[in-house]
Amino acid sequence: MRTALALLLTALLAATLCAPARAQRPNHRRVEGLVVRAADGTGVADAFVEIVGTTLRTTATSDGRFAFALAPATELTLRVAAVGFEPALVVVPADTGAGPPVTIALTGSAIVVAPLVVTASRETQLAADAPISVAVATDEDIARRATIGLDEAIARLPGVQILDGQINIRGSSGYTKGLGSRVLLLVDGVPANEGDRGGIDWDLLPVTEVERVEVLKGTGSALYGSAALGGVVNVITRDLPDRPQLRARLLAGSYADPARAVWRWRSSRAVFGGVDLSLSRPVGPLKLLVSGGILGSQGYRENNDDRRAHALAKLEYADGPGLRAELLAAAAHADHGNVVFWCVRGQCADSGLAYQPFRVDSTTLGDRVRSDKLLMQATARRIVGTDLALHGRLSWYRTHFEDAFRTDSESATADRLGTEIGMEWHPGSERVINAAMEATYADVTSDLFGNHSQTEFAWDAESQSALGGSGHATLGARIDAMAVDGVGWTAVASPRIAATWRLPFALLRASLGRGFRAPSLAERFTSTAAQGIRVIPNPNLANETSWAGELGGATQASRHVGLDAAVFWNQYQNLIEPALVTGGTEIQFANVTRARVRGLDLSARAAGLVGGHLGATLAYTLLDARDLTLDLPLAFRPRHQATFSADWLVDLGGAGDLVAGFDARLASSPARVEIFESDSRVTARTLDFRATWRRGGLALAAKVENLFNYTYTLVPRTLEPPRTYSTTLTVTW
Repeated sequence: MRTALALLLTALLAATLCAPARAQRPNHRRVEGLVVRAADGTGVADAFVEIVGTTLRTTATSDGRFAFALAPATELTLRVAAVGFEPALVVVPADTGAGPPVTIALTGSAIVVAPLVVTASRETQLAADAPISVAVATDEDIARRATIGLDEAIARLPGVQILDGQINIRGSSGYTKGLGSRVLLLVDGVPANEGDRGGIDWDLLPVTEVERVEVLKGTGSALYGSAALGGVVNVITRDLPDRPQLRARLLAGSYADPARAVWRWRSSRAVFGGVDLSLSRPVGPLKLLVSGGILGSQGYRENNDDRRAHALAKLEYADGPGLRAELLAAAAHADHGNVVFWCVRGQCADSGLAYQPFRVDSTTLGDRVRSDKLLMQATARRIVGTDLALHGRLSWYRTHFEDAFRTDSESATADRLGTEIGMEWHPGSERVINAAMEATYADVTSDLFGNHSQTEFAWDAESQSALGGSGHATLGARIDAMAVDGVGWTAVASPRIAATWRLPFALLRASLGRGFRAPSLAERFTSTAAQGIRVIPNPNLANETSWAGELGGATQASRHVGLDAAVFWNQYQNLIEPALVTGGTEIQFANVTRARVRGLDLSARAAGLVGGHLGATLAYTLLDARDLTLDLPLAFRPRHQATFSADWLVDLGGAGDLVAGFDARLASSPARVEIFESDSRVTARTLDFRATWRRGGLALAAKVENLFNYTYTLVPRTLEPPRTYSTTLTVTW
């Protein structure tokens, strides 16, 4: 089966690459131009430029220049967008010749952080036109906060919470120790969840090579199928520069002592550090990036030391205006101590206390988790004509982990092979149709899950049409067919309807869609035990399904302030949650008959205040998550989440610039946690301070996280980090 699928993958990608371009009609011309700042006329680097109603799009060079070699000779509308500027529409008159260069002046806008997104509809579109909420963490956000991991990069986005490495978007997920994520991870649009557990490996990609992370805050099954039930995280790696570039990042930091002296478990502070190096250069039509790095930590808890390494290679190829292809390979290794729960009285050197939150059961000292990941993927987009483009992809994701205990060990090796071939068709200037076929095969060899496989085939199509010039309507559906171990085929249909309306004072959006998620192989077949709690298999798990709706709107309250609000509602059937069985001594994944998650998402962004020095963001999420069968709250869902961030920019003239700011976060304690229910729970509230100095290719960042050394947990008996100090130096040549 695997060999046959591999041959199919190769054939599909080859068909995309080799598809002949249509014979172009003679009424085509060359359109070229320059994108500049309206304030001073200097070029805008990396501006996105597309011809509306066609498949033609490009990115401006470092000096703002762009060109389309085969643009229609008819009247054209160019859409231009860039970070920090208001998007612009420019009409180019009909012309059968080359015509004069077009100059497009963009007006600065401090609140436009990420003007373009691709995750909401698979097509590059203005963020304001997305029919469903999308939050974005840009490379600037990552650099300003001296972020170490991808999970840290998105943890401060509105409606997003990270529970011990597991993502929870608007309450869609509880906490299952990484098994069966309801959020799909994409790497440059290619699915990259684990083949066995269905989870997300945040250490797979270095944040230094990320351009932005888009988070779709709602079901994406109509586009992406299983695992997108609760949302999508699309990690978009950076486009490679037109000139050689060498970059180095050095990281050093330490953890403060516990807030109470009686909790201290080591004589000196634990430290951590790392280094990342990357080199990119163009070679003719090719651009190549090679990067790698290491990270080591002594850990802020007992048996929590961590050693990691990663490597990434990316190759971009562009053959004129018609073909763009990318190859990406990423590898990561991790070796860290295994911490399940903190120790309670009698399990460690407890100093007479009921529990020691920074220590673990002495019988688990030396337990380790080792993992290796390898992702290889190829993507291609070929323009067949101005109204038609084909795309294809191949991917292979291999994961291996080993839980090494004192007396025995458990391990698993999983492979996930995937392919897709699709099209983008513009039957008219105000309509676009995207359609694709997808195949996925995953298998696992494990003494924890057994030896099993899962096969999936899918077909999807979606049409987006203009609504009288004031908005867009979207209608689409996807059909997924799947089988476990080659038997028991099932099929699921996931339709979606959505619309946006542009009013004089606001942009409104609405969407309604069906979501689903197939149980991961780990959820079906896990059989293990940890610290007296046994997990037993349930091979009869059914697919999770949902109906999800959102009604939202965005407005620019002033030149410096933008507001966004959304009401969301999700009705789940057969929601899979860990349940205590056999008198509370065993855990089994089971289908909860009915569940409901609804709430409110509010956010405000201000920039350019106080003479251009001050910027701030404020976000709040209200959540009502309930198991309708048991009439109880769904576990691990905080009712209230809030974030507040602010930055102050100081121009130091020839000495560079300085940005100082803070991030405050609050998450109320969940009403229910399913395990250790009698333990007291507290509201999670932290305050981080940071400052970054930049001059040319040099950047120095300092950060203090959890400033008040607040002791809290997000999941039972698993302590979050104490006060943490870090310094990052980045040099770019």
